[in-house]
Amino acid sequence: MVRIIDRLQQQFRQRVWRWLDARQPSAAQVRLQQKFMFVFPTRFGFGIGALVLLLYILGTNYQNNLILLLAYLLLVLLISTIVLAFLNLHHCELSARPLADVFAGQNAAILLSLQRRTGSPQALDAGWLHPARLTAVDGATVVLELPAPQRGYFAIPRLRLQSVYPFGLVRCWCYVQLDCRYWVFPAPIPAPFTGDQADPNQNDAEEWSGQRQYQPGDPWRQLDWKRFSRQQQLLVHQFSATTLPGTDLWLSADPRLRTLEAQLSDLTERAIRAEQAQQPFGLRRTPTDIAVGSGPAHLRQVLQALALW
Repeated sequence: MVRIIDRLQQQFRQRVWRWLDARQPSAAQVRLQQKFMFVFPTRFGFGIGALVLLLYILGTNYQNNLILLLAYLLLVLLISTIVLAFLNLHHCELSARPLADVFAGQNAAILLSLQRRTGSPQALDAGWLHPARLTAVDGATVVLELPAPQRGYFAIPRLRLQSVYPFGLVRCWCYVQLDCRYWVFPAPIPAPFTGDQADPNQNDAEEWSGQRQYQPGDPWRQLDWKRFSRQQQLLVHQFSATTLPGTDLWLSADPRLRTLEAQLSDLTERAIRAEQAQQPFGLRRTPTDIAVGSGPAHLRQVLQALALW
């Protein structure tokens, strides 16, 4: 029985989201309109409505004009609150952008901007549909945090705006889908071993940092003979202590790491370390490699490739 109820609730939610998608398609900038705004009384509003009904019944039964006048005044107040709550959000323009790229396990910071011709909305709360946590908006901008547990290139979830302006009698809210995406790079975690495990004859090697093409004069003990036997390509293991100045560093997945996520985290760590050391580096991946380069733009290109690996 519980499963049937959960399934029916899920189907109902999916229909509601499809209906909202049809009425408000995803866009970089959205102006709030009446076709996807909702107004409903709060508990206090329902209490005022019940009080109006009670006063009206008492006033008509006892033919007391003062009680009827009070009931009509409260009814006018309730109706005026509905109009003011709607106008508080109506024609408000929304846009969003990520403040910075993040690594897996961090929180992505999304800057939400609100603009309106006649001042800013009052008593406004904003947040994500999932997770359902609202933040008070004080001014024309607000920063909303979004958990980023996995790497990739993601679109922000549906945004929820709500306000109980002006007296808390009614709640005006809407669900807005903004066209905003953010990058989540693999978490930079170094490999749990050092480069000496790649070569038993190299006792003083530091952490393995990648491979590059063989050049005359390179130590033969650093050659990757396994890859040479498979692909007839002569590559040299590079370590942080043996990277020569002026040479290009090629980053490739460390086969000693068993999981893909561990390999990507290690590649992220080595790419950041190479950029900090101003060492030109490239990335070997399928189907195409990323050429050797340096600078923040090149590092971001490599991290984006790792995020989508």
